[in-house]
Parts: sequence; C-alpha cells; structure tokens
Amino acid sequence: MLRAISAFKGGVEGNHAFFSGKPQNHRIYRLAGGYMVKKKITRKELLKESDEFLTFSARMLQWILQNKDRFFWGAAALIFVAAAVSGWMYYRNIREKKAIEAFGKIMATYRQVDESAASGEKPGKIKEMLAAFFKEYPGTGSGKMGRVLYANLCFQGGDLESAITAYQDALDDYKDHPLLRNVILSSIGHAYLKKQQPDQAAKYFKQVASGDASLLKDEALFILATLSGKAGNAEARSEKFKQILADFPDSFYSTLVKEEIGGTK
Repeated sequence: MLRAISAFKGGVEGNHAFFSGKPQNHRIYRLAGGYMVKKKITRKELLKESDEFLTFSARMLQWILQNKDRFFWGAAALIFVAAAVSGWMYYRNIREKKAIEAFGKIMATYRQVDESAASGEKPGKIKEMLAAFFKEYPGTGSGKMGRVLYANLCFQGGDLESAITAYQDALDDYKDHPLLRNVILSSIGHAYLKKQQPDQAAKYFKQVASGDASLLKDEALFILATLSGKAGNAEARSEKFKQILADFPDSFYSTLVKEEIGGTK
C-alpha cells in the first residue's frame, strides 16, 4: 500500500513539475502494473538534443541563404497565386451579386411594361436593357439567363435572326444542362420554321429527339414526323409516330398521332 502511495506521489510530483513550466531533467516512464518511474536525463543528453535542433535550424537557414533568390521567388509565387485565387473568388461573388441586382431591376421594369404598355411595345424597350446587361455581366448566372430572355423577346418581336444568334450563344452557356439545352434547341428550331426553313429547323429538332433529356422530345419527334410527311417520306413519318407511341404513350402528341393514323394502340 505504502509502495503504491509512494508511486502515486512521485507521479503527481512529476506531473506538477511538467505543468509548472519548470525545466525538466527527467523523463517519466510507465511500467507494467501501472507504476510510474522517473529517469534522470543527463546534461549531456539535454545538450545533445539542443545541438540536434540547432544543427537542423542552422542547416535550414544556410540553405535559405544560399538559395535566397529561389526561395523568395518561390514564396512570392505561392503568395501571388493564393492572393489571385482569393481575389478572383471575391471579385466573382461581387459580380454575381451585382448581376442579380441588375437583373432584378430589369425584371421589375419588364413587369411594369407588361402591365402598362401594349404587348408590341414590350420587346423593344426591354431588349435594349437586356442586350447591355448580358454584355456587361458575361459568365454570370443572371447574365446567361438574360441572354435567353433577350432571345425570347427577339423571337416574339419577329426579329428571328437576332433570336437565333442569341439562342446559339446560349447553347454554349448551358452545354452541361440537358433540360435547358433542349428548350434552347427547340426554340432555334421553331425560329427556323417561322423563317420557312424546314431543313435548318430539322437539324435542331433532331438534336432534341436524339438527346438524353426527355423534355420536349415528344414534340420534336412529332415535328420531324410532320416535316417528313410534307417531304413525301412516309416511312420516316411512320417511324417517328411509332416512337412517340412507344416512348411517350401518355403524351399529348401520342393522342395526336393516334388521330393521325386513325387507330389506337
């Protein structure tokens, strides 16, 4: 019992000395059975540890002095890259915020014009604002959406060339968004149909019909079937109708197909 108390006392004293911040000239070891023993560190061992640290520090300092140009240029490059990345992220966030605010003002004006002016006047007034907006904020989410809205207004106003150009530019903005991409491709197709250019329109509807996203695919297939029929290609028309019935049985276009072929499936 006395032995255990003595061991415990020694451990407490050792810990007290450690946490007190006093210089340590011993190490504490735990033995089997939970006993703690202290081993005194000689002055030679303490000096050896200090010498090893000082030797390493001296070598590091010597290397830096010998390669100071390389060291400082490398450090400067790292600092510059870190600052550039940080600055770019900050700048980008600021631009996104400003773009959202500017787009909100345009949409507020759009609603005011929609309520107070004739529908024919709306595209001309808002188009100028949107054209300046997406040029000022390219690459931002609001800027990309502003371009699509601009294209829609051009389409509604009968400016089909401007609509097609804006839609085609928007394809690059949404190349990784299959659903929005289908909407834009379909819009280009409809613009070419309005221009009485069915061959050009078919190119874009085919991209919708062959894409991964199902949005507007049934409409694209129906339009392609109709164009094939007008071109005298009854076989292609029939194939597109069958695809609509098979892939989109509950679609509105499936009902139209059934009426066209005069039967139900």
